[in-house]
Amino acid sequence: MFTVGVSRSGARPLYDTGTADLWQRLRQPGPLAGRALLLVVGCVLATVCYAVTIQASLGLGPLFVVQVGLAQVMGISIGTAVMVTGVTTILVAVLLRSWPGPGTLALPFMSGALLNLMLPAIPTIHGLAFRALSVVVATWIMALGGALMIRAGLGPMAYDCVMLGLHRVSGWSVAPVRLAMELSMLLVGWLLGGPIGVGTAVTAVLIGPGLHFWLRVLSRPEATLRVVTVGLSNPGEASTG
Repeated sequence: MFTVGVSRSGARPLYDTGTADLWQRLRQPGPLAGRALLLVVGCVLATVCYAVTIQASLGLGPLFVVQVGLAQVMGISIGTAVMVTGVTTILVAVLLRSWPGPGTLALPFMSGALLNLMLPAIPTIHGLAFRALSVVVATWIMALGGALMIRAGLGPMAYDCVMLGLHRVSGWSVAPVRLAMELSMLLVGWLLGGPIGVGTAVTAVLIGPGLHFWLRVLSRPEATLRVVTVGLSNPGEASTG
């Protein structure tokens, strides 16, 4: 999910998508350790929730569908597929001259390795009602993970880097660029045999409000925020690729 937070009180954006001076800013004194901790905690939350939605077997978001389908076709673990798609996405972003930050580079490897460790430990979820409940709860908590990674401010997530690059190169507005990316991922994921279903729709419906809610919770109380959400993917997807 591409999310931009704007504070009307003049505070810094919730999601600073510019990376041209990001590395320079990181050299300046500041709570870098705290921001790195936010990134790690957000990544862990999002990855656990990703694993839960996989085990619920009700369908996944567009990028997740590609990752699972790729794992099936290549005969690799889903975590390794997360790394492969993440590195590929970063390379595409660089070709589009949309520069990654340190968080952008780290997340595919962090989330992929975590998923390989966590997925075997999470049992398959049975019963339609429990599976549906699991997807709803996991999506909401996944939004918290995404919000934490956004607040860390260590660079746009790889998928968003590509979107920003395409936006600049094509001259299209963000909305049609993101929609085209999501539809393309769904098509590729479907061709790879990835899981599309009710869970895909649940993610699309809940992830935007979830991000909106958690970004407000994590922001200073006095700031009045406007969160603009475009597309159908989720922060768990951004976090994993």
